[in-house]
Amino acid sequence: MRVPRPQPWWLALLFLLLPGTPSADNHRSLLYHLTAVSAPTPGAPAFWVSGWLGPQQYLSYNNLRAQAEPYGAWVWESQVSWYWEKETADLRNKQKLFLEALKTLEEGEPPSMRMKARPGTAPGFSVLTCIAFSFYPPELQLRFLRNGLAAGSGESDIGPNGDGSFHAWSSLTVKSGDEHHYCCVVQHAGLAQPLTVELESPAKSSMPVVGIMVGFLLLLIVAGGGALLWRRMRKGLPAPWISFHGDDVGALLPTPDLAKDAES
Repeated sequence: MRVPRPQPWWLALLFLLLPGTPSADNHRSLLYHLTAVSAPTPGAPAFWVSGWLGPQQYLSYNNLRAQAEPYGAWVWESQVSWYWEKETADLRNKQKLFLEALKTLEEGEPPSMRMKARPGTAPGFSVLTCIAFSFYPPELQLRFLRNGLAAGSGESDIGPNGDGSFHAWSSLTVKSGDEHHYCCVVQHAGLAQPLTVELESPAKSSMPVVGIMVGFLLLLIVAGGGALLWRRMRKGLPAPWISFHGDDVGALLPTPDLAKDAES
């Protein structure tokens, strides 16, 4: 499955710090525009910032100079050195975060993969579904192989997730009993090489169900044993797994004579 690939050669991020919202009656609102570009033209900065006080730009910063500097009419104002040193340190930290984020986006987040089979709508056929989870960028290719030979891509679709990543699937109808001759191959920018995904084993997928059933049976056995023990104890009988000899029982049960001696 192929998705139309946009021009990926540049990517910009815009981050706004808004202590207040600029408006006609509020000219003291402070606003920062932070922009990072993954592939700048030669001589152009990869990260730059403009600081605004109301409608006027007062600050400028870029990664080439790596210094926060006054801008426009503010150049002629009396400068406080500690303030610009503080702005410089803060913007250098943001520059590092932005450029690292761009690098992560360029390298891509590889998909998590699964391949499953289910009965088809027509008798004698099954549907294989190859699913890709949580990947970025959205450009991804899914295709099926049968015994190492191309078997097509089948029906497919792709969609966004809420966290900015994407998911995709591709399905192919095959003859029942022939499922394990197929595999799914995925290609993505986050993978160093194409990844081959095998069909999930039915035994593997049934293990949780078997475990639940065994646990339920053990619970019933324990509950039954507890109920039996409680009934025997109410009747004054020992636990069924404890065996006493006559002398042992006599030693455990009080006798009238011993009770009188103890009272005297």
